[in-house]
Amino acid sequence: MRSHPILGLLVGLPILLLVLYTLGGLTELGDIGLPTVPLATLLALPLDLWVRDLATALTVGAVVISLVAPGPSAVLRRLAIGSAAVWLATLAAQLVLTVSEIFALTWSQLADRTLLASVAGELITGTDLGRVIVAQGLLVGLAIVLLIVGRARMVQAVVLAFVAVAAWLPGLTGHAGMDHGHVAATIGLGLHVVAASAWVGGLIAVAAYIGRSGADPALVLRRFSTIALISVLVLAETGLLNASLRLDGPAALLTSPYGAILLAKIGVLIVLIGWGRRHRRAVADGWAADEQRRGVSSSTFLRWVSWEVLWMGAVYGLSIALSRTAPPGVVLPGDHVSVGAVVALLIGIPLALAFAVPSRAGRFTAARRYPEAVAVAGVVTVVVVATWQASAVAASTVGLQVASVLTIALLLGCGVVLAPAVASSAPAAGIIMIGLPIATWWIERDVVGGLGLGTWSTILLAEGLLAWAAFGPGRALMQDARVATPETAPSSGVESPSRQEIPG
Repeated sequence: MRSHPILGLLVGLPILLLVLYTLGGLTELGDIGLPTVPLATLLALPLDLWVRDLATALTVGAVVISLVAPGPSAVLRRLAIGSAAVWLATLAAQLVLTVSEIFALTWSQLADRTLLASVAGELITGTDLGRVIVAQGLLVGLAIVLLIVGRARMVQAVVLAFVAVAAWLPGLTGHAGMDHGHVAATIGLGLHVVAASAWVGGLIAVAAYIGRSGADPALVLRRFSTIALISVLVLAETGLLNASLRLDGPAALLTSPYGAILLAKIGVLIVLIGWGRRHRRAVADGWAADEQRRGVSSSTFLRWVSWEVLWMGAVYGLSIALSRTAPPGVVLPGDHVSVGAVVALLIGIPLALAFAVPSRAGRFTAARRYPEAVAVAGVVTVVVVATWQASAVAASTVGLQVASVLTIALLLGCGVVLAPAVASSAPAAGIIMIGLPIATWWIERDVVGGLGLGTWSTILLAEGLLAWAAFGPGRALMQDARVATPETAPSSGVESPSRQEIPG
């Protein structure tokens, strides 16, 4: 029995919990004489936010696709109503859990309705967060009513306006709402959420529509491709804007957990863009050219969607973890480069680029001819660059931010050269897998709190990525990205050569 693509979103759950646990987001240090937030609340609130964001995406996506579909779709209507109902339930849970977190109330105390009503009323009347939750609930409730009683396109358009505003409203709270002068951050974060919802939820809605044999699937897929392109552009632009407003320059990107999570999100976004390009070439172009292959294309499309949704689930896990992580303060000379940033710049983003961007023959020839030497040079570069970045000499010579830009460029450039070496040589990957923990120990040997669970979890993730690229399916995927195969090349009116005739 084929699993539904939506199940791929579940991959974000362990990512969310692991990141929060390693950053201390699931523990509360109690002070003598002060109440402590219950552990159940610390665990339940991020889980509720994760479900809320997924329900938001599914609601927005289902309504968007129902508007671009050639006719009414019962499956999209059910998806929109069901996900909106879940969204409404998570908002109610968020209000209660936020009260527990802010006022440090235990769950047994929350069972007292009088106390809960009193503190919830204080939250709603006294904070932007409380007012936003209530406003979202009203908009989502109205959207559910309209979805149930009306099916005309005009009604769907009104519903889309309601759910889009509801998805945008959290931009008024959180890190964007800390400074009411940050109008750009508020607008940017709201647009970021809406664009992500239209992209992720839209893809799942298209999968549901095509899986249930909706009318004219090629037309719906082409229209969604346009929506996805616009969403990616908005995501990239608003993401850069939000990062620039929250970080103390490039140095904070290198030295803080917040910056490392941002870099991880960038890497996954690159993979998603590359996957979308492959998806379009493998399925959409062939579908549009030959409608008689609909049955085969439907199966292929759903299989590709399942993998793409896995990566989207990872993004959502990272996003909720980011929203629960405080932005870094001012970076000072002597602050060390985080292991997460090293892994993202040296391994994560370069491997994502190698997968997403086809490389021409002859590029990085030395990396393929002498992969082991390149791997050794990469490990040495990590040690030297990270040590230099943390030194006061670098800050006094070129300035802290300039030193950070140079460090980012060197790590990323080294990673781009290493990626083809890893994909072409298992010994090269082994050298990096052995050398990276040693380099990590050297970098964090004098760091207070270093070499803990967070560090070794990050190293384990890096080892997994390297093994995937060198020994697993990632090797074939990265090699396929370097040439356009007959199955994936877009139709140009000229017969494609056989696989054996394509230079490797």
